[in-house]
Amino acid sequence: MGVLTRVPGLAAGALPGVALGVAALVAGLARRDKALHPIGRQGTGDLTVTDPVPGLGVDPLARVGTHPCTLRWSRSMGLPEGWPDIEGMALRLPTGGPDGGVADVLLASTGTHGPSRYLLLLRGPGRFGHQTSLLPVRTPAGPATFMIAPDAEPVDGSPPAAYTLHVALGAGDWVRVGRIEITWSEQDTSQRFDPVANPLAGTEQYPFVQALREPPYVAARLVTSVGRAGRQRRAAARRAGRRGPAVSQ
Repeated sequence: MGVLTRVPGLAAGALPGVALGVAALVAGLARRDKALHPIGRQGTGDLTVTDPVPGLGVDPLARVGTHPCTLRWSRSMGLPEGWPDIEGMALRLPTGGPDGGVADVLLASTGTHGPSRYLLLLRGPGRFGHQTSLLPVRTPAGPATFMIAPDAEPVDGSPPAAYTLHVALGAGDWVRVGRIEITWSEQDTSQRFDPVANPLAGTEQYPFVQALREPPYVAARLVTSVGRAGRQRRAAARRAGRRGPAVSQ
């Protein structure tokens, strides 16, 4: 795609993207932690493709097989405990990207039918439900959106240990592709997931989507760098304090 054909999409997404980036930056600096998705749980699992969709043109979903994956469930906005929040899930396929590289898919709590699949929904504490990739990706078959649906009951406040994976073209019906089985840890992870930098093989971001997504990720990386530098300065000050003042000869 030529540069000139990308300009309208980039321009359309740039302004809201920058606005989201500024909001993420302010929120992260205020909390001194991650700008987005600050509270989460990490997990490891397997995506088993049971109903491949070769016509989609997305290689990891084109044939029956099992793909190891890592995941992170999160409360997207980091609102106080007990408040509703946007449920989020990051899915990483270590070999699902172009040339066998890393691929990331981000999902969030939305509706599932018609336009509601593009609208974020708040969920109460301990509640888990459908999540979609919210914004479509370009595939050889057309614009595709992904969805996961719980396929197991949550236990002791942990996210469900299994989800089904679905895909839809445009505003079409959801088609089941496979199942994700997960073992959740009690710990979080500092790992970053970025679907713009790490697309699924056979997909690419639309210019509007890329312009919308990128500023918040830049803000998130900036907040992480600022927070890391602050922690290093505080640690150095504590070490200097324990050594006591220097004695002059």
